[in-house]
Amino acid sequence: MYDFSVRQLISLHLAKFGYLDPGIEFGAPIEITQDGVAAAAGITRAHACTVLLRMEKSGEVTIGLSRIKGSNCRVRRKVYFLTTLGKERVDRLLSDLEASGVPASELSTPPTVNRMSTDMMRGLSQKDRDTMGMLCVLRHNVARGDLESDPPGLLYDGKGALVLKDEVRRRFLETGSEEERRRWHSLAADMCLDDDALVSERLHHLRMAGRRKEAARLAVGNVRRLTGDGDAMDDLIDLCREIDDEGLRTMAATLALRSGDMRRAREALESGGGQFGPVMSEVLLAEGDSKGALDMALRSYSGDAMSALALGKAMNAAGRHEEALVYLTTSRRRMMESGSLFRMDEEMEAEAEADEALGRKERASALRKAAEAARRTRLKGRCCP
Repeated sequence: MYDFSVRQLISLHLAKFGYLDPGIEFGAPIEITQDGVAAAAGITRAHACTVLLRMEKSGEVTIGLSRIKGSNCRVRRKVYFLTTLGKERVDRLLSDLEASGVPASELSTPPTVNRMSTDMMRGLSQKDRDTMGMLCVLRHNVARGDLESDPPGLLYDGKGALVLKDEVRRRFLETGSEEERRRWHSLAADMCLDDDALVSERLHHLRMAGRRKEAARLAVGNVRRLTGDGDAMDDLIDLCREIDDEGLRTMAATLALRSGDMRRAREALESGGGQFGPVMSEVLLAEGDSKGALDMALRSYSGDAMSALALGKAMNAAGRHEEALVYLTTSRRRMMESGSLFRMDEEMEAEAEADEALGRKERASALRKAAEAARRTRLKGRCCP
């Protein structure tokens, strides 16, 4: 294979975009930015910048400013074009190489990832295919420097974020076998390992990689971080169907219940064929079946925090507020003893409801303020999961 200089690689790359007007101000392709040139030539952005400046000084390249196609950024970026002199030198280079017998297939730079054919995707080394596959399944933004090494042709925008088109992701994933796709999800899960903000994404990739027991442990240990996350709930429901884990089903149903999604709460509980009394009692209560909720709560009461909370709520709904306070106090005490305060705000709201019904307005008001403070603390991440 002919050994091109970096300058020649850049010239050959920019020659592909000779049809563009150097005065373009909107919709320029990212391939003619410093990032695009660097990716095409297989060099760093800083190296590309240095060579492009030299080429500008020698009259081979001219620089414009344009907003980039597909980017939400309103700032115009530098874009690069071959001048007449630059085009003449490329034509002369190609003629000389063809005359010396260099195959035509070697007379162009490899395309960026977003322009690769399916055959080129399949032809990448196994290491590059695994990295590309991982990038294609990841759902969060990947920045320059996140990877130990970049496969050829990766593009980054002006803020250093990877630019990978959805259509390219789809085509690349279609080139992988089922085993490869599981491996790519496994790599993606490991990439999310040390980032608490990516618990939901790690959960998804662990499940898709077939690492379901790890996914279940991750979910049960991160209830607070998964609260209100619709994507995580999709994975949790699927995970409940795939493995037999009572703790996981109870946790998934509780999260769905707290978000007001009774359908998913039932899906989680019934995925294993059981009814999981305390949580099902709360589902029945939310659906308006207060009698069924009380019957279920009484049958499933075991003295722990959750069964006591469910029974206290059901007693409130039945108008048995003094009895409700007995069980709610038990629930609060058990939560404090275990250090698991995830539902403390609900417990205090239920106590406030009972106290208000019994005419204890001042205590009810204090409890509601405490419940609101507990909610704020939980949302800020200071409460135990």
